[in-house]
Amino acid sequence: MIEDEKIIEMFFARSEQGIQELNIKYGKVCHKLSCNIVGNRQDAEECVNDAYLGAWNAIPLRSPTRC
Repeated sequence: MIEDEKIIEMFFARSEQGIQELNIKYGKVCHKLSCNIVGNRQDAEECVNDAYLGAWNAIPLRSPTRC
């Protein structure tokens, strides 16, 4: 399984593979949690997709510098 740091690098590189890797690593947990909250599989899928899109859209244009 790919490391989180590599997934983050893919996000900063704007590689859609990052979303796929994120889903592979955390998709089951996200879907289960979402389904437990909304109680409907289709709505849960939409919630997870919205979360992925939100993460994608929140990527800054440049990687933040570390202290």
